[in-house]
Parts: sequence; C-alpha cells; structure tokens
Amino acid sequence: MVERNSKSKKFIDNLLNFQDVKDLELCDDQGVKVSTHTYDVLNISINKIKEKYIGLEEATEKVDFFAITVGIIMHDISKSSIKRNEENLSHSQMMIKNPEYIISEVYEVLNFIEGQVGYTLIKEVRENIAHIVQSHHGKWGKVQPETEEANIVYLADMESAKYHRINPIQANDILKYSVKGLGLTEIEKKLNCSATVIKDRIRRAKKELNLKTFAELLEVYKEKGRVPIGDKFFVLRSEETKKLKKFVDKQGFYNLFMKNPLMEYMIDDKIFEK
Repeated sequence: MVERNSKSKKFIDNLLNFQDVKDLELCDDQGVKVSTHTYDVLNISINKIKEKYIGLEEATEKVDFFAITVGIIMHDISKSSIKRNEENLSHSQMMIKNPEYIISEVYEVLNFIEGQVGYTLIKEVRENIAHIVQSHHGKWGKVQPETEEANIVYLADMESAKYHRINPIQANDILKYSVKGLGLTEIEKKLNCSATVIKDRIRRAKKELNLKTFAELLEVYKEKGRVPIGDKFFVLRSEETKKLKKFVDKQGFYNLFMKNPLMEYMIDDKIFEK
C-alpha cells in the first residue's frame, strides 16, 4: 500500500539533497551553521503550532505542514547562492533591496525538484512556499507575512536569531590561550572566530567582574581557573546555542527534517496536481 505522503517525502528528500541546501552546512552566521539555524526554525515553528492549536492533528485544518516545512528548508537558501555567485548584496540586503532575486530562486529550485520527482505542486502550495521565504524577515524585509504559515516562520526565525544565533565562544575559551602567551591573531585562528567576537567576550567578562583592564581579568583567570562569561541572558543564549549545535551535528540536518513530526500529516492529494 502506497503511503499517503510518499510523494511529499520524496520531494523533501530531493530538496534536502539539492546542492544549495546541502551547502547551508558550509555557511556560517555568527558561529552557527545556517543549517543548524534552519533546523532551529523548524523546531520553534512546531512548538508554536502546538501552542496555538490543541495538537498537530487539529492544526492540519489551519496550517499547511508541507508548505511550512519546504518554506523553512528554503528560507535561507539564498545564503548559499549569494556566496557561490559572489553577489554584492548579503541575504538580508537582498530581502529588502532585491526580493525578486529571492522569489526567482525559490521558483527555480521548486521547478528543478518537480522535474526530479515527476510531480507538480498545486499552484496555491507553490505560492505559499514562495511567500514564506520572501516574507520571513517580516518588518525587516520588504514583504510582510500574510499567511498563517508565513507568520509562524517569521516569528520562529526571529526567535531563533535572538536566542540561538550567537557564537558560543566564551571568555574562558580565550583566556585559556592567553595564559599560554598567544596573541589576538593566533587566538582567532585557534577558535576560528573574529577579533570582534573575542573583544566582545572579554568586554562581557570584565563588566561582570567590574574590571577595567584585560590584565586584571587574566589575573582572575589564573587564580580561579575561570571567569564569569556575561549576564544571565547571555549565558542562557550561549548555553542553548551550544546544545543546539551539538544536537544538530549529532542527529544530522537531513535526518532531523526527514523525521520531523509534521511529515506524517502530509497528504499528497492536497499538495500535488493529479
């Protein structure tokens, strides 16, 4: 017996294996892989759906699980193509100044995947996916979310960016090398982060201890073996981001999407043309 979502699963499988989607693993945003952020947006979106509706079964009447899943996978795909094509504008700038680039890419990729699987998306589903991608920056972009799915993704993306897009490098990671005599440039290479991140983490640690100089901070580290890394909000963000990165690396971006709980509620007859 053919599963009612076999076509949906095949479409998403092919999309996850599309090169620009796979390359999200290679795109870094403030110390977090774009693929990790993409999964985080999915997870937050699922939680928001559960909060708003009694359960996923009930939510299927109001939310298109296929469109939201595909829209999330594709929402930052332009970060791959912009990097590959060496475009002058960043993803965020494209969302404001050239949303046509974003929408054109969405339809191009959807057409390509349709060609691979041999199924054609229903017009409304296709347009909803494109709208999710084009509007996911909300008030920080040119296009505002107008569907339930687009609004959920916009809120999830904003929440992920606020809480889980922070380089988990901490002052203690930096001071560990400082006591060995390494300079700023050497530490940048060791930790694979920018001088801006290093200076920010040192500033936060000094503020927590009410210290004025780096030398004073280094003395505290030598004496106690560690220093406070920042205020409570920063600590929470840093720890949650670290856990998120470890979880996605262990489980695998592809596996997390293919096994996500929305998949079982997708019905091919409502997604693809007959």
